[in-house]
Amino acid sequence: MRFLHPYILFLLIPLGMVAIYLFWRMARQRKELKRFGDTELVRLLMPDLSLRRKLAKEIVLLLAIAMLVMTLARPQMGSKSEKVERQGIELMVAMDISNSMLSNDVKPSRLARAKAIVSKMIDKLGNNKIGLIFFAGDAYVQLPITGDMISAKMFLNNAAPDLIQIQGTALEDAINLAVRSFSSDDQVSKAIVVITDAEDHEGNVISAVEDARKYGVLVDIVGVGSPEGGPIPMPEGGYLQSNEGMVITKLNEQLGMEIATASGGIYVRANDVSQTVKLLQESIEKLDQSELEMTIYSAYNEVYYIPLTLALLLLAVYFVLLDRKNRYFKRIQLFEQKNKK
Repeated sequence: MRFLHPYILFLLIPLGMVAIYLFWRMARQRKELKRFGDTELVRLLMPDLSLRRKLAKEIVLLLAIAMLVMTLARPQMGSKSEKVERQGIELMVAMDISNSMLSNDVKPSRLARAKAIVSKMIDKLGNNKIGLIFFAGDAYVQLPITGDMISAKMFLNNAAPDLIQIQGTALEDAINLAVRSFSSDDQVSKAIVVITDAEDHEGNVISAVEDARKYGVLVDIVGVGSPEGGPIPMPEGGYLQSNEGMVITKLNEQLGMEIATASGGIYVRANDVSQTVKLLQESIEKLDQSELEMTIYSAYNEVYYIPLTLALLLLAVYFVLLDRKNRYFKRIQLFEQKNKK
């Protein structure tokens, strides 16, 4: 359950304080009655008095108000899924999460820059579907093709080098996996965006890109980093070292441009997040848009009627319930305990 306006629930705090006061007041009134003498004598002198009935009626009113507060907060259950038809393409984003992506030769780091680009792309995808692949020395599908942008951002935020134990830059594996991850619908246009520093690549990535092109898949490349490079910070502190000294990781821009040429796509160096996303968007929008069936999870079921119904019932009880003993219902002891003989 969630509330559309959760801040309204803060009104429950003063209601709770009032409830505490009412219980304290009843306890105080009982003590004052005992000061008059014997409890049974007091009951005989004031037969209609019932502190419990009065407290019960006030608590019922507080509960009714609490239910009305919950109604105003708009409780929702869900999420409810609904299928919709939209015009768009399928996009697989393959993001490099190797250790070299931790380098801060671009601020705040290559990985942070890559995340910012993908996040902005998700915001601008519109009716397109997206999937996520993370790769280093191996490649894994983190999110299959989906129209659920909320899930896409959630998986994106979790991207970190420790998700993949094998280090390296398996560009060939990432592209091949992306091609296999698309739907089998030949009528839908497909594109891959690879975000990487392209360093220490393994396998024949050009061959993988050419195969993707044969299947009609566009491959765009985003280079993250600088040709001058920078050191790789380690989680425990310091920088990655080798036998030759500090390791300097550099953007392999030449390979990035070769991949883009082989695929018929574009190469962009990620100097500016907004400009990079704009260029990628222009490249993707050249593809034919097709009918896509999407499952949307953003619609929640409204359940405000539950606390509203309870509030109305409690208000009805409040107006029926008497705070003093009723002589017509004297024999019905709902709030008084019977005296044991």
